[in-house]
Amino acid sequence: MNYYYEDFTEENYRRLLKIAKQNYTFINVNDYRLDHSNKVIINRHDLDGSVHRAAKISTIEKEEGVISVYFVYLHSSFYNPFERGITDLLNEIANDGHEIGLHYEPWFYGIDKSMQSEFDYYLLYEKQILETLLDVKINAVSFHNPDRGGWSTYEHETACGLIAMYSDYFRKNYGYCSDSDGHWRYKRLEEVLIKAEERKLQVLTHPEWWTPEVMKPRQRIQRCAEGRMESIMRLHDETMEIMGRVNEK
Repeated sequence: MNYYYEDFTEENYRRLLKIAKQNYTFINVNDYRLDHSNKVIINRHDLDGSVHRAAKISTIEKEEGVISVYFVYLHSSFYNPFERGITDLLNEIANDGHEIGLHYEPWFYGIDKSMQSEFDYYLLYEKQILETLLDVKINAVSFHNPDRGGWSTYEHETACGLIAMYSDYFRKNYGYCSDSDGHWRYKRLEEVLIKAEERKLQVLTHPEWWTPEVMKPRQRIQRCAEGRMESIMRLHDETMEIMGRVNEK
């Protein structure tokens, strides 16, 4: 099977945006139900592994004049949204003109589809946290690891007032292309964009997969992890120096 690892570079991402602009108009999530004269894309990023990569993708999109929605995951093992540098990067993404959404994992709380009240409680809880942290309005939610707990299908169009990206409405009315696991799970995005058979299209990408050079998926994750480690050690060393303390190595 050809996983097209060469697709997942910054340079190629820019090229794909240029192809997309030839056949599609990029729209905000809030406009998902409007009747559009042109073919449209909702370009969605789930931030599982790297806000630094997301910020780079955001810059490329700003330069190409397109908008996206970035779904922030409060429980990531790879980044902390409350860390000063990460908060600043998320604010930069919002200031680039992109939307911020919530990447919500019901299973983090042990919630399955039989537990609607608990689902609602923690969804609103996380929404409030993210809105307060970034001073933005959250309008949409995507589920993290939706197969756990049965959230890959969601019959309601909204969840606690948030547009639900895994709802039956999107499944029925939008085409879908995803880079989950670091390769194209269904169709190759380039082919989808060139053929432009879908009048409405939802594209899901994860910024950690898009790197300066060609890498295999696990190498890209290792890149994120090592970058995180280096950042933590740099912060430690800088703090020790500022405080004038002994920093034995």
